[in-house]
Amino acid sequence: MKRFILSTVCLVALAALSITEASAQVTSSSFSSGGVARSSASGNGNVRINATAAASNGGYANARMTGSGRFGGRATGNAIAASNGGVAIARGNSQARGWNARSHNDSIAATNNGVAISNGSARAFGNASSRNMSGSFSSGGVAISNGSATSRGYFGGRGVARNSSISAVSGGVGISNGSANATGVFGGTAISRSGAYSVGSGGVIISGAHSNSGATFGGFSSSNAFHFGN
Repeated sequence: MKRFILSTVCLVALAALSITEASAQVTSSSFSSGGVARSSASGNGNVRINATAAASNGGYANARMTGSGRFGGRATGNAIAASNGGVAIARGNSQARGWNARSHNDSIAATNNGVAISNGSARAFGNASSRNMSGSFSSGGVAISNGSATSRGYFGGRGVARNSSISAVSGGVGISNGSANATGVFGGTAISRSGAYSVGSGGVIISGAHSNSGATFGGFSSSNAFHFGN
């Protein structure tokens, strides 16, 4: 299991490096050897979107990414799915609006004779920044990760939201649910961080972490929520 996860992480790192070097605005790739691989990418406004899917030996991989950045906002994201005789599905959704809004989402799913499903979302409105990472890794089991980060900054306020949802199992079922929400208005600054991690072998492992923060009138608010399930 550790070797499988390490190999997957290296694959993701190389893919991210190639994407960065290419400085592509919108890319979509699909690879298959005796299986099915699908990849879809879309973008709107000031946006960089990437989607990659790979399948081999009867595996099925599906990677999708949808982003939107408009009126000065910026949205970036990656969806990567890899499968070898199993099912891997990675979805992503990133949205940013307004001046200085930043949003990024990474959805990664990888499996070897198992099922891995990743659901992620990152949104930012106004003077805000959102970043979410949803990763699912499975070897003969079922891994599902659900994550979201939502931030809002209005009337001089600022919001920052960060979330990580990771599910990695060898056999059994792993489910991680994480969300971070931050809202700053009238000069207030709100920061919210969360992380849900389900890691193990066999059985059913469920983790959940939800963080909410809000600040107004020049105030400062920070919240953190983390849960490790094994």
